[in-house]
Amino acid sequence: MVTKKKRRRSDRKMMTKEALILKYMRESRHLSMRKAAKRIGVSEAQINHSENGRRDLRPEYILKVVTNLGYSYKDFLDFLNNKKDVPQHTLSECIEILKRLPAEKLKTVRTILESF
Repeated sequence: MVTKKKRRRSDRKMMTKEALILKYMRESRHLSMRKAAKRIGVSEAQINHSENGRRDLRPEYILKVVTNLGYSYKDFLDFLNNKKDVPQHTLSECIEILKRLPAEKLKTVRTILESF
C-alpha cells in the first residue's frame, strides 16, 4: 500500500513581498531570528518559515510581528504599497556569495576589491 505524503505549505517556497518586508524589518533592528522570535513570542522556525516563503502570512501574525519589532501596521503597508522603499541588502547578499566561493576565487575577488 502506497500512501501519499500530505503536502504542507512549508514543503515549498513562495516568496512574497510581505515576507521580504518582514525580513527587512527584523534585520533593520539588528535582530537574529532567535532574538526576534523571543521578542515576538513565536518559535524561531515560524520566523524562518515566514521570511523564506514557507508559511502563509495572516494579517494578525503580521501585526504581531511588526508591532513587536517597533513598527506600525501603517509602516508595513507603506512598504507593501511602495510608499517607502525597502533597501536592498547588497552587503549581506555579497557576503553570502563570498562564503560559497573556493579559496582561489576569493583571492581574485580580494585583488579586485583592493583596486577600488
